[in-house]
Amino acid sequence: MDVDSILEYTAIILAFLYVILAARESIWCWYPAFISSGIYVYLTFTANLIGESFISLFYVFMAVYGWWQWNFGKRKDEKLKLAEWHTTHHVRAILLGFVFAGALGILFEMIFDSAMPYMDAFTTSFSLIATFMITRKILSNWLYWIVIDAFNIYLYWNRGLEPTAGLYVLYTILAVFGFMSWYKEWKKDRRFLHA
Repeated sequence: MDVDSILEYTAIILAFLYVILAARESIWCWYPAFISSGIYVYLTFTANLIGESFISLFYVFMAVYGWWQWNFGKRKDEKLKLAEWHTTHHVRAILLGFVFAGALGILFEMIFDSAMPYMDAFTTSFSLIATFMITRKILSNWLYWIVIDAFNIYLYWNRGLEPTAGLYVLYTILAVFGFMSWYKEWKKDRRFLHA
């Protein structure tokens, strides 16, 4: 087994651990997220997935932000609790995601000669949105991840990162369970946020 394979499997284990801990709302989720994302910066860059490399770097920073937000982020003098966006906010986020994905796709294709530039851009754009949502404990982040993860299965498989494609199959399943777990908790307060 070569070094890249060892790194890939290490990142997979840590990423899997992150999702399980996040679904349980454990602050410890951000530590494996940080390390796994750092490994994926290297792996995706060497696989010529420029968008995924960028998003992995973004995840490194978001792991720090998420840890801080879950520890110290507050809404009206109380600990950060689960909330949901109104439909209009989702519409704006989705429109923004598609516009940004289109612009990124052009950039990835023309400047970086990225493999699968538009799919890479789609998963990158919407991963930015979903990651922000999870750091703010927005319930429907899990629904966004189900769609993103399904696209990532094909993207990683196509680029020869089959173990990572397998991870995204597990991510898709875990996102369903993450949503159900957070939904049960959210039902108690039913908080809606505009941002």
